Amino acid sequence: MTKRAVFLHGTDGDPTHHWWPWLKQQFEQSGYEVWTPVLPNNHTPNRTEYWDFLTTKGWGFNDNVIVGHSSGATTVLNLLARSEFPKVKAAVLVGAFLNQNLTSKLSDFETDQFAQLFPEEGFDLSIIKKKADSFYFVHGDNDGYCSYDDAVDASRALGGKMITVKNGGHLTSSYGTELPQLTDALAHDNIL
Repeated sequence: MTKRAVFLHGTDGDPTHHWWPWLKQQFEQSGYEVWTPVLPNNHTPNRTEYWDFLTTKGWGFNDNVIVGHSSGATTVLNLLARSEFPKVKAAVLVGAFLNQNLTSKLSDFETDQFAQLFPEEGFDLSIIKKKADSFYFVHGDNDGYCSYDDAVDASRALGGKMITVKNGGHLTSSYGTELPQLTDALAHDNIL
């Protein structure tokens, strides 16, 4: 059976930024087929538009490793929250964007830029927990966009592994182009 992984980038991004190319190489060297789509209209991420895009490209998500960064991590949660989405092997949430507590105070973002990203009723983590064999949260302890404490709480609620990156910020290119903390954890658990 082919091992498969999907990488979902964040707002105003694409799979050629940050540590994505390096991570793709690590997965491919471990025998994975990796899909790295460019999410449509990703300046204003929209959960419905992303769902329609991702689920109509012929990719089978069952038993995948699904990795998301920032609003891409939000997209992972949005996918797993849907009853028709299959169970995955692992969900990896890097710089998880769980709410707008920090971004709403920053001038970098537009009002309503993320209005269509989060479910109105919030995330039901009890449902999401059943949709992946394992969860990994990778978060900079000084992330100025997405709350580290909220990531810790979500990781705990999902029975996930919390990987703290000291002074990692939002884990963008300014941090670095590799993320060995993640690949080490995945290798330790025989996923990579």
